[in-house]
Amino acid sequence: MKKLLAVLLALFMFVSLTACKGNDNGDTGNTGVDTGVDTGADTQAGGAIKVDVFWYTFADTYLTSVRNAMESQFNSVSNISYMMHDCQEDQAKQTELVQSAITQGTNLLVVNIVTTGSEEAAMNIVNLAKAADLPIVFFNREVSDAVVNSYAKCAFVGTDADEAGFMQGEAIASFLLEGDNLSKYDLNGDGEISYIMFRGEHGNAEAFGRTKYSVQQANELLATSGVKLVPSRANETSNQYDDDGISNYFLYGNWSAANAADLMRTALTANSLTDGSIELIIANNDDQAIGAIEAMNEQGFNTGADAVGYIPVFGVDATSVAQEAINGGRMTGTILQDGPAMAACIVLLAKNIAGDLDLMAGTSGYNIDSGVNKIRIPYAIVSGSSPNIATPPVAAGPIKVDIFWYTFADTYLTSVRNAMEAQLSANPNLIATHFDCQEDQGRQTDMVQSSITQGVDLLIVNIVTTGSEEAAMNIVNMAKDAGIPIIFFNREVSDAVVNSYEKCAFVGTDADEAGYMQGQAIANFLLMGDNLSKYDLNSDGEISYIMFRGEHGNAEAFGRTKYSVQEANRLLAGQAKLVPSRANETSNQYEDDGISNFFLYGNWSAANAADLMRTALTANSLTDGSIELIIANNDDQAIGAIEAMNEQGFNTGSGSNYIPVFGVDATSVAQEAINAGKMTATILQDAEGMAAYILALANNVAAGADLLANTGGYNIDAGVAKIRVPYAIFG
Repeated sequence: MKKLLAVLLALFMFVSLTACKGNDNGDTGNTGVDTGVDTGADTQAGGAIKVDVFWYTFADTYLTSVRNAMESQFNSVSNISYMMHDCQEDQAKQTELVQSAITQGTNLLVVNIVTTGSEEAAMNIVNLAKAADLPIVFFNREVSDAVVNSYAKCAFVGTDADEAGFMQGEAIASFLLEGDNLSKYDLNGDGEISYIMFRGEHGNAEAFGRTKYSVQQANELLATSGVKLVPSRANETSNQYDDDGISNYFLYGNWSAANAADLMRTALTANSLTDGSIELIIANNDDQAIGAIEAMNEQGFNTGADAVGYIPVFGVDATSVAQEAINGGRMTGTILQDGPAMAACIVLLAKNIAGDLDLMAGTSGYNIDSGVNKIRIPYAIVSGSSPNIATPPVAAGPIKVDIFWYTFADTYLTSVRNAMEAQLSANPNLIATHFDCQEDQGRQTDMVQSSITQGVDLLIVNIVTTGSEEAAMNIVNMAKDAGIPIIFFNREVSDAVVNSYEKCAFVGTDADEAGYMQGQAIANFLLMGDNLSKYDLNSDGEISYIMFRGEHGNAEAFGRTKYSVQEANRLLAGQAKLVPSRANETSNQYEDDGISNFFLYGNWSAANAADLMRTALTANSLTDGSIELIIANNDDQAIGAIEAMNEQGFNTGSGSNYIPVFGVDATSVAQEAINAGKMTATILQDAEGMAAYILALANNVAAGADLLANTGGYNIDAGVAKIRVPYAIFG
């Protein structure tokens, strides 16, 4: 399932090259006062402004993630103060709050409209803004093109209303076509999968698209299998929508987990989970999916490892609760709405206002609807992208944990360390100290020995030397002699090292997976529209690439170098081929496969990559076909290459001079570059997920449990205690 959904990510995240990726009394911020924070950072020209943000409700799980991200991002902008308003699903209340904000003085209105079924409410609010000459940004809950186009200072930020439905259908079909799932979940063997649909709000464009297109797309992809999704008799029948065999069949949960749980309980009084009357659950959002699961849990279904049965369940939003349910074996899949990216887009527009710029300034690289100021945030399929953190046994007391980092200078590792520190701050059972080993294996080994001598309960090691077993084996033997559990992470150690000690584990990514996914991303980008002809600059049927390679001897560098090109060429077969640019250097360290020995050795560093790219550009052109694509083993090297190309007017975010650039890590710098039109895509290494996996194991140690306790839902290698954190495409 995970491999197939990774492929689906590649297929669907490239709908667009870039993207900027939903109590108080209702009249104050969530602290009861103006919640803007002056940090002295990110000052814009034009003076301070006040932003008022009006939320459909504070109770929605997904919108809470957007709000939390927005508050965090606003807090880093010194000349923007903000106030959050809870409209409590009441349109009249929202309209009054907007009028009050205008009267009291505001500079920007940001509105998550309550009523989505007609234009009237949104048009009333936009007219209030227009009369006061205030810019306004609607978000998340769709307003019509007519509303946005009625005022030059109006924009909308949200998802494509139908896209999540299509992607949910893709995920459902992919799951059912995997292995023997078609026969396994067609419980009565009738060639039909009977589904219950949990629908969102009537009149809401997202609810309509998710209800209809999830089933329509799944059936299109299942057509050759002889199996079809059909509405379960457990659905209610409406007459509000098209008579298309899909849209009128649902249970009306209206986004609510509690409603969905009650509706599912009622459905189960007359229908069985074992006889084929209910074989699949599809929900317009994760809250409803979780509600349905809650009701099924009461009959022993979808409880995880001890379940008496399992019904596939698909949602939308990728809330943390849903991701935990997926990793706990209780839910099947969900569609990511990127809350932080939606917030970032809105904050960018606010910065434009603070800087006396046009509302839509600097958005040329975004995915914007034709003829209307609507910015679209893409979705992605999620399956197991966050760890299943089971509640560990209660700890007997705090333990001392020492964490040894290859370097503090690496951008991705910094994101892991920051995530770990944030998670540790809420965990009194783990007292952690971080050590910077400064890329020096001797230093790291000495630090570990000193830590053991001084007293420690758990060692967590990001090994420096990855090219041989010796360094890692020395460290694991030290831990073994002292009877101390040890977790290696991120930089791969061999199976032999891990298996040499029963209290040893590794947490990291699959060394080859990022390469395959990068190859899928490259192929899908080149196969979009006229990109093959556009980026084959000399029209020779070959795309000449420069490869920026990471450290010699490093498994991730090897896999990303080889499999990115190999997979792209497999997918491009018969249409084009990636070939090494003459600008690469040629090595003889690796197998003669036409890929592995051709690269520039940036060794993970942006500065190295920038210097190497500048040198390459002294003898090669960005316009004649000698350099047509950049592939980097990590984002830092990709950013370095872009820096050098910027000096020649390429990949600056404006203008037509552009060489596609692909990286790995999804660092914040890379994401900003993608959203600004300077970079094409990257592969996400889930820093927060990696930190959470590691600390889950640490909690086991603190509780006196086995190191690998509560890991039944994790992706663990066969025969060795290696836990894998999945990748995803960002672009």
